This record gives sequence, C-alpha cells and structure tokens, in this order.
Amino acid sequence: MARKGKQGIWTDIEMDGKLVDFFENEAPAQLRQARKNAVKAMGMIWSDEAKEITRRGDHIDTGLYINSIGYATDRGEESHPINRLSETKYKTELTIGADISYASHLEKRYNIFARGLDNGERRMQQQAEFQVKKAFGMDMSDFVFDGMETTEE
Repeated sequence: MARKGKQGIWTDIEMDGKLVDFFENEAPAQLRQARKNAVKAMGMIWSDEAKEITRRGDHIDTGLYINSIGYATDRGEESHPINRLSETKYKTELTIGADISYASHLEKRYNIFARGLDNGERRMQQQAEFQVKKAFGMDMSDFVFDGMETTEE
C-alpha cells in the first residue's frame, strides 16, 4: 500500500540473495539498468496520472502546467518539467514535478500528485516488474515486489 509523504515514495524490489550476488558479480550494468528502467517507467505513469487528473478536473485549464509535469507532453509549449534521475550503488532516485510558479499552490489545494500516485500505484508496480524482467530477458519468479512506501527523510 502506498502512503504519501513529503519526500516521495519508495518501491522495494527484493530478490533472492544468491541471485543478487550473481548479477552484481556477473552483470552489474544489467542490474543497474533494470533498476533505472523500472524507476523511469514508474515516474512516467505517475506523471501521466497527474496530467490526466489535471485535464479531468475543472480546477485548472493550462497546457503549460500539464506540459511541465514530469516530462514535456507538447514541445510547442515553454515548460521545464522536473525530471532528475540520480543513482548510487543500491539506490535509484527519480525526482519529478512541475516547474511552474503556481504548481505548489495547485498541489496544496487539489493534491494532484498525491491523487496521481493513488490512481497509478498498481500500474506502477506492474510496469516496474515488467521492466526488471525485460532487462534480464528471463522469467524472474524469484522477484518479490512488496509494494510502495514513502519516506520522511
């Protein structure tokens, strides 16, 4: 179950220890790429859900705001989506958001990103699992996806 917090969400992808050791020793780049692909795919779904909530809701009618959520939807608009990926050995972090002056006001009032997380949680988990399996090119029945959690770091 996903819980929202100020610092985002966490998805833990657990694998059998022997399998992790194998990939860390034999295919570390493939392991990092699988994690990166999963995180990026989840971010796209979250952004898509936030964009759809904004379109459906009659509370805001601006292509600039929608285009600034997570990634650019329409190249014709001047926007600067927040989409930063950072990695360490054991962690891949994606920061997404809307870089529009009034974005924080909209989030406080309408909970657009929070609702997007709720709406997209199941698809995000499915897409993460798919991306990891795809990166390894095999049936990864040893994977356990235990859901998403937030952190208040």
